[in-house]
Amino acid sequence: MTSGTGILPVGRPGRPWYVLGSSFFLSLIFSAWFAGVIGRNLGLFLGGLVLASLLTPLLIVSQEALPRRLSIVGGIVIAIAIVWLGCVFNDTITLWEWSRAARVLLVFAFAIGAVAALLVRIRIPPAVVAILALAWLSWPIWLAPALRGRASAERTVAMLVAANPTFAIQGALFKSFNVPWAQYRIAYRLTNIGDDIPYTMPTSIVRCVILHGVVAIIALLAAHWPLKAQSAAPPAHPPADQSPRST
Repeated sequence: MTSGTGILPVGRPGRPWYVLGSSFFLSLIFSAWFAGVIGRNLGLFLGGLVLASLLTPLLIVSQEALPRRLSIVGGIVIAIAIVWLGCVFNDTITLWEWSRAARVLLVFAFAIGAVAALLVRIRIPPAVVAILALAWLSWPIWLAPALRGRASAERTVAMLVAANPTFAIQGALFKSFNVPWAQYRIAYRLTNIGDDIPYTMPTSIVRCVILHGVVAIIALLAAHWPLKAQSAAPPAHPPADQSPRST
């Protein structure tokens, strides 16, 4: 039986751990592939955010029950965090840094999953949420050039940097990866952040976690808020008059 979105639900009814396992293994396969291609560096963590942006909204709409939706998000995040843990075993980062990055990933995944669950109620496909999530992660590439020369550019960038998951994760890992990702060779050609518009790398994940946590809670409550029961439609034909007729 298909859900209201037309997508075949994953797993068995009433068994959240089935969907958790399915999303976990799917996320683990892609995360391990990222680790093999990218290596144990900052790119692996940013790649985890991209993977969560793609998988979470596409998978979460396959279920309608809240426990199973939460299980999907949990499976995706746990798999990515386990692959990230390899950087701790390899002495690339510390366990504390890993835990901070994992918290950012968790709240970000819940936020985009909740938004996808909300928007699907009004027939907006989950691919739109995935595109919006990727746009939010990559705003220094497409938005920062438009801010150049504006009086409010530094203030706007400072607010966006503090709340953005990519900057929050690097801020959490800055002792191990102290070169800002916007200054890496590829990113340096795509954005003017740090050159035309100075910014400070956030040292705390609090603003990012609070923002995405609030979005997740509001969107999740709205997505699962019970709709008003529709009034029963009037019968097509009025019932026959059962009262006796006088002759």
